[in-house]
Amino acid sequence: MLAASSNIQGLTQAALWILAIGVLIFLGYFSLSQRTSRLPLPPGPPGLFILGNVSEIARSHAWIAYRDYAAKYGDVISLNALGHSFVILNTHSAALDLLEKRSSIYSDRPANIMTQLTGWDWTLALKRYGEDWRRVRRPFWQHFHSNAVKQYEPAQQLEARRFLRRLLNVPEDLDTELKSLLAKMICAVVHGVHMEDEQALYYSRVLTEAEVGFSEVFRPGSFFVEFLPWLRHVPAWFPGTGWQKKVQIWRGQADVMLDDPYNLAKDAMQRGVALPSMLSRLLEHSSGFTGEKGREEERIIKETTSVAYGAAIDTTSVTILSFFCAMLLHPSVQARAQAELDRVVGRDRLPEHADRASLPYIRALVKESLRWHNVGPLGIAHRCMQEDTYRGWRIPEGAIVLPNIWAMLHDPEVYPEPDAFRPERFLTPDESELNPNVPDPSSIAFGYGRRICPGRHFAEDVLFITIASILHVFDIVPALDAHGRPISVELKATSGFISHVEHFAYSVRPRSKAAEALIQGEV
Repeated sequence: MLAASSNIQGLTQAALWILAIGVLIFLGYFSLSQRTSRLPLPPGPPGLFILGNVSEIARSHAWIAYRDYAAKYGDVISLNALGHSFVILNTHSAALDLLEKRSSIYSDRPANIMTQLTGWDWTLALKRYGEDWRRVRRPFWQHFHSNAVKQYEPAQQLEARRFLRRLLNVPEDLDTELKSLLAKMICAVVHGVHMEDEQALYYSRVLTEAEVGFSEVFRPGSFFVEFLPWLRHVPAWFPGTGWQKKVQIWRGQADVMLDDPYNLAKDAMQRGVALPSMLSRLLEHSSGFTGEKGREEERIIKETTSVAYGAAIDTTSVTILSFFCAMLLHPSVQARAQAELDRVVGRDRLPEHADRASLPYIRALVKESLRWHNVGPLGIAHRCMQEDTYRGWRIPEGAIVLPNIWAMLHDPEVYPEPDAFRPERFLTPDESELNPNVPDPSSIAFGYGRRICPGRHFAEDVLFITIASILHVFDIVPALDAHGRPISVELKATSGFISHVEHFAYSVRPRSKAAEALIQGEV
């Protein structure tokens, strides 16, 4: 019996390998026929037979390689992996031409099998373009457009000031503290719950665990199952299927991000301690629905509010981390920003949103923080919904189109000395106001067209009040080693769908006794 079982298992493995090879040959032949029968695809590096450019797509820090390819092949390049076309847009103008001006056919997302397997398909940013996407985005936009977000300023300001006290007392784990700060802000305005410190720290840790898998899942080319969806049916014991165990873990994390904040808010409502919020307003609006319609409305509300919680925390915290690193590397920028704050705000209070118009250098510093380190260096993939032509090239239906956000925000023709942190690049010659002739990084970093991030106004408000508050009362200085010498730092960006900042040593100290008293005197 054992021998028979072994033979059957061997035959099964052989059959699967034969099937895989057959599919690869078919895809290679299909790809070749497509290339020779129509307009050419955009230029790009040559690939391997059948496999194409799989290695280029899956490589670490691919956005740098794509930028380098653009120098040889032009700002629009194409790659092919197992019959799948990828088009990389390396300039803002090309992204505007396709993703903005032709958004009617470039607003879909790829049918990523890993999105479905891990359960992240509820996320607004990854939803396929269609009615379900509209039903989630519409209420989100209604509560986060440029005028609506003004109502959230008091909560942002309150939590930013509480964060200053925590930074004074527990300055070591900056990443966790920033996620905790943002969890409190989001939960207050979206779910109507003031999180306790322990709750916020718990959710920040959950998010940290989830973001590791999330970043790996959505880095193009990470898993062969993206190109060969039938691999999902291969038994878990088959060699090379270790990714299936990861999927189980990641699915649980996706469920936590969807369910837990919502359940926390519903519990607070039942106990009568929840505050008016986005969630309470949405539930009130849907209170007349019952049965299947009521359950469907609740799903939409849960997804809408959970999107706000999950998406804003990770991306915004990484930008603030990179700001800390920039201050260590460019102390003159820090000193200039603090001088402006002293002049405009004074020493007897903390900054407010109302000060923004009078703080052009702080506003420029926020923009430079968005530009200098790109949290989503390749944006989120768009899918071409019907065959298109551009500059005499063919963009096939189903092609995955990636905006190289990093390349756009590090283009030396647009931003001279792109690796330098220079907020003044965004100011007018007399440095009294923002220069409208310099492209705003937020018009690039938050995406394009109908898939632009609907929470961008909230994120920019959070960055402003947090950065201004920190600089007003703290000096960000190098940490010292065991011999009392400053520890050198550099910005090291991780690879992945979300590019994090590798750990660096830092220290903070109150700028004065008056600043420390100001921190302690705040709620």
